[in-house]
Amino acid sequence: MRKIAITLLTMGVAASVAMTASAAPLFTEDFGYATPSGLVGQGGWAAHSGAGTNPQTVNTPGGLSYAGYPGSGVGALLGPLATSGEDTNHSFTGQSTGAVYAAVMINVASSQTTGDYLFHFDDGLITSNIFRARMFVKKDASTTNYALGIQFGSNGPPSYTGFVYTPGTTHLCVVKYTFVAGGTANDQVSLIIDPNLASGCAEPSPNVTHSDATQTDATNLDFVCIRQGTSTSAASAQLDGVRIATTWADAVGCVVTPTNSSTWGRMKTLYR
Repeated sequence: MRKIAITLLTMGVAASVAMTASAAPLFTEDFGYATPSGLVGQGGWAAHSGAGTNPQTVNTPGGLSYAGYPGSGVGALLGPLATSGEDTNHSFTGQSTGAVYAAVMINVASSQTTGDYLFHFDDGLITSNIFRARMFVKKDASTTNYALGIQFGSNGPPSYTGFVYTPGTTHLCVVKYTFVAGGTANDQVSLIIDPNLASGCAEPSPNVTHSDATQTDATNLDFVCIRQGTSTSAASAQLDGVRIATTWADAVGCVVTPTNSSTWGRMKTLYR
């Protein structure tokens, strides 16, 4: 991202303000295809498992909505996802340093107590099936509420939130993979849920994090994947508004404002 320093002279007083120009996301998907229609073969989406079985389908013009999110109410949505069916992927420019964010709106109709993952990155060529940052949905044993979780790879139990989410509500989930220097098994994944996009552009603390010292770190994250799990564990869910980026601001589409807000009103005319 580029920093632009601007100095204004207003009524004889000098004011220096730093502004940030955001880069474009690595990938965006609002599922703006015909409804209903199969996802595979449209917009670069392909199947890496179960091709043609319970195909992932684009439905419902207008899609899901989340206040302040640029993918809100745009195009259509994907789902509801079924079980034991087609899993899909889309490539983006590979990343091996810093952080990679994947934002997605999700609306869960029902879930199961075993829990299963439905959204994740892939490390390297999709044919290698080295999955990273897997997002899970798991039902409470005594209510219809569910928890959301994150898992670094495929080992060990995921880290879950509490069972505080109710079926039929749209949530904005941001999966984050952080490359950590100085080791080969010290990277971390995290999940941020329902950020307040009206409160500014600061990245909030994650709801849950996960790491796994038994698995090697990612070398090149370059695919985002949508999965339909097994009949005994998967949730029924709709997804929409996928954004992949290397910064929080680009992932959620927030607008970075000057750090000195007292001069912002005088500066706006310069940027019209």
